This record gives sequence, structure tokens and C-alpha cells, in this order.
Amino acid sequence: MNSCKEQRVPGFRRMSNGSWFKLISLGESDRRPKEGEYLEMTLLNTYSDSVIYDSHLESSTGTILAPYSDKDGFSKLREGDSAVFLIPAYDLMQAGKDTMMQVRVKLLHIYEEKQYLAELEKRKRADETDEQKILAYYLKQRKEKYQEMGRGLYYHEERPGRGKKVERGDKVLLNYQGMFLNGKKFDSPQEPVEFTIGDEGQLLDGMAIGVSAMKEGGKAKFIIPSHLAYGAVGSSTGIVNPFTTLVYEVELMKVN
Repeated sequence: MNSCKEQRVPGFRRMSNGSWFKLISLGESDRRPKEGEYLEMTLLNTYSDSVIYDSHLESSTGTILAPYSDKDGFSKLREGDSAVFLIPAYDLMQAGKDTMMQVRVKLLHIYEEKQYLAELEKRKRADETDEQKILAYYLKQRKEKYQEMGRGLYYHEERPGRGKKVERGDKVLLNYQGMFLNGKKFDSPQEPVEFTIGDEGQLLDGMAIGVSAMKEGGKAKFIIPSHLAYGAVGSSTGIVNPFTTLVYEVELMKVN
């Protein structure tokens, strides 16, 4: 929803923080969250027909865990309830004053701290089965078509290259950005970077395989499973968690 003047949002109630709220379905519990508790919920944030955030890309359960805050408007919910919030987007999305981001929420569980810590530890033991479930969901949601290159690596060609094909030992100049499945960027150099194909440690295995299939001038998007990225231990910086599938948008600018 792009605009949210009062007369255009039938069924919604305006909250004191300037957001709007509509209850979709009721749970069977009377329990409301309190300060110091934690929420397990599904979240789907959309703006102008684009998905901004989808909790199904965070874990195989499709849910996230978050500390409760009455500032988020979740005091309106009981355990099991589903609702839609319309939140002013002019600060979040640098949009017009009357534009809104839609947030669909289902509050599944309310945890005390001990229960929350136990659930958090359980999620840290995520394995390849969870990763495969998340990837299957991600591929199902994509508008663009991906082809499998083997070993669980997928690619989508955005622009075919017309120059030299990459070979082992070539130096390649890449303009690229790395993202998680939820769209959050974690690696986005300001300038193109040069790599040597075949030199160990320069590129992730999945990136090296993908780029080797490109021609100069081409542009593609690769979905790289963890066994071709940071594996079962994650990145040394801690930014990429274990068993995390990554997305890279790559433009092959030059081959030497």
C-alpha cells in the first residue's frame, strides 16, 4: 500500500505512534506480551508491491525471535493472533509523507527469557536440511528463472557476455555484491575488484565456478549453497552464519 490517508484505510485503527492496525484472526490464548519477554512470529514486510522482508528466509520454521517492545504496536496482539500494520515509510524508505509499508504479523509464541534462550540455542544447531528448505522457499518466490549448474549452484543470466570466455588463470575484473537470501547486503565493494581464477582463497568456490561460465561483458546472479561458500563454520568475521546460502550479483567487466 502506497498511501494511507484516514479515509482510505477502512477496517484499520490508527495508533498513537502514527501507524495503523487491523486484526486479521484471533488466537485461542488471552496472553499478551510484557516487557522482558520475547516473541516468536512470522513477518512479511512489503512496500509498493515489493517484498522488503520475509521471515521464511531466516529459518526453516519461517519465524523470527525478537524482544518485545510496546513501541512496535505488538501490545495489541495476543498469542496466536494475526494482524496487519501499516507503518509510515517516509523515514524507512525515503518515500513520500503519506506512503506506508505493510507489515503482516502472526504472533505464534510468547517466551520468558529462559524459554527464549533454549529456543535460540536450538536454532544455532541448524543444519543442511534447514538450509535446503529455506532455499526451496526462496526459489519458489522468485519471478526470474534460475538454472542449476550442478552441486546445488543456481544462476540467472541478466545479460549475456559477448567477449572472451573465462579460463583458469585469467585475471577477471568484477563488479559485484553479496547478499543473504533476505536481500541484506554483506559484501558490496565501491569499486570493481580484480581476481585470478584458480588461485585458492581469492574467490568462494561457488563464485569461481559461476564466473568461469561467463563471458566478458556478461551479468548474472548466482545462488551459492553453503558448501560452496562458508560451509558449516561460517565466515571468520561472524557475518555469515554456518549453513548459509548466499546470493551474488556479478558483472564481468574485463578478462585478461
